[in-house]
Amino acid sequence: MPLFTTPAGVEVYYETDGDPAHRALVLLHGGGAQLIGWADEFVALLVKAGFFVVRPDNRDVGLSQQTGGPDELSAGYDLNDMADDVIALLDHLGIERAHLTGMSMGGFIAQLVAIHRPERVASLGLMSTSPSSAPEFLVGEHGDGQPVTAAPELLDHDAYVTMFVGGQKHYQSPGFPFDAEESAALGSHYYRRIYRPDGLVRQWNAMLRGPLERREQLRGLNIPAVVIHGMRDQVLHHSAATAFAELLPQAEIHLYAQMGHDIPRQLWPEFVAVLSRTADIGSAPAGAQ
Repeated sequence: MPLFTTPAGVEVYYETDGDPAHRALVLLHGGGAQLIGWADEFVALLVKAGFFVVRPDNRDVGLSQQTGGPDELSAGYDLNDMADDVIALLDHLGIERAHLTGMSMGGFIAQLVAIHRPERVASLGLMSTSPSSAPEFLVGEHGDGQPVTAAPELLDHDAYVTMFVGGQKHYQSPGFPFDAEESAALGSHYYRRIYRPDGLVRQWNAMLRGPLERREQLRGLNIPAVVIHGMRDQVLHHSAATAFAELLPQAEIHLYAQMGHDIPRQLWPEFVAVLSRTADIGSAPAGAQ
């Protein structure tokens, strides 16, 4: 089982696909999402495009270490610590520089890796994410900014799948059909792989610790980046993409009129194409970009 322990003592589970000799692409998912949230078919397209794909379970979800229990929800870490997990993973795999793509919270983590260790990042893929948690970038309910202290209700398999499908339907891209059967299958896979609802609470509390504001640290960061955002995103406003364009000199922005806070199957080929093109720029010899 591909599990390693970071210098901070956190066990991180990961999976790889493709040829290790090819350019490395680390996929970082959002809050509460397991690595299987990156669909195998999407990963296969990335492998076909010449990537060595690395998918970790972020700490407190999936098969990575649970840092607390139902009565230990505070999470003694923040997003910087989660970024350190990514650096430790690169070290473990012997990868000097990698292309990082992050979805939502995974995008926060990717930004922090680039901020603190830019020499380790060849390019960035920023999907449905933002450079800040300022109110101007938030859509819908985001709580009162206070840590969550109550453990979520434990659900049986069927109740969990029903909740999972409802959540995915809420965040789906309005311009594309919702496949409830596919969503239910993924929800069932999540539950049967491992069911740890308190892990999401600890991740949420870690996000509240931040850093919630990254704009000044990102300003002028000279790393090739592609920003992918839906104009119907139900969590983070698409103005975040415009903000990235103003902050990152090498940012290429892709806005989708009917995309929500998800990764619609119908757009996978285009996502793979733009991630590959951005990686080409990031892989070019110094002075050739």
